[in-house]
Amino acid sequence: MNKAWYRREPELYKEIWKAVQDAYPELSFIERDSDVLVAGYYVLFEGSQVYDRYLIEVELPTESPRGLPIVREIGGRIPREGDRHMEADGKACIVLPDAFWYEHPKGMSLLDFLDGPVRGFFAGQSLIELGIENPWPVGQWGHGYFGIIDFYSGVFGTKDPKVICRYLNLLKRGTIKTRRPCPCGSGIMLQKCHLELINTLRSRIPRDVAAKSEEGLLKFLAINRAASKIKGDN
Repeated sequence: MNKAWYRREPELYKEIWKAVQDAYPELSFIERDSDVLVAGYYVLFEGSQVYDRYLIEVELPTESPRGLPIVREIGGRIPREGDRHMEADGKACIVLPDAFWYEHPKGMSLLDFLDGPVRGFFAGQSLIELGIENPWPVGQWGHGYFGIIDFYSGVFGTKDPKVICRYLNLLKRGTIKTRRPCPCGSGIMLQKCHLELINTLRSRIPRDVAAKSEEGLLKFLAINRAASKIKGDN
């Protein structure tokens, strides 16, 4: 089993630890089993004024210091609801992974992640509690399946989850055959249709991310089929 990057590169880990501690003194680095977590109060500032804080836990990615961390709100303050971009286990849906990697193909440092997407997420939560409508920053996607459809509809020009699944199936593959019909449904061979777009996406979005999105959309389609069948039977 490969060691996590923070085991392989202890000096880099120390640099990142110091940068985060300097910027967020109420967060601490904690070792739990073989993982490293950043836990404590995430403080929101307006200038030098503290206007809110959230008790969080950040699980560092193991593959790279510029990977995508997992963030959980552990104070129980935010309802575990899709409208609040929260999972039942307290995981905060800070970003849509597909969109994150498309926009940041080289990843993002932990400090930049805390300063940017994490700040936008918790600022939005505070605004919701104040009764502000539409508090999310521009580019905030829907929750779960709907976020996947929202993002890829802008890329592929279709909201049809079946078509998006066909594209995702190519994005997750190690190699693709270009002499096959394009997933768009045009009937044209892939090499003369959307190959350039697919290659661009494959260079940005990790295969495992595309595979997980395909799996999510297939579940979405299965649920819809089951619901339609029940409705038809009635």
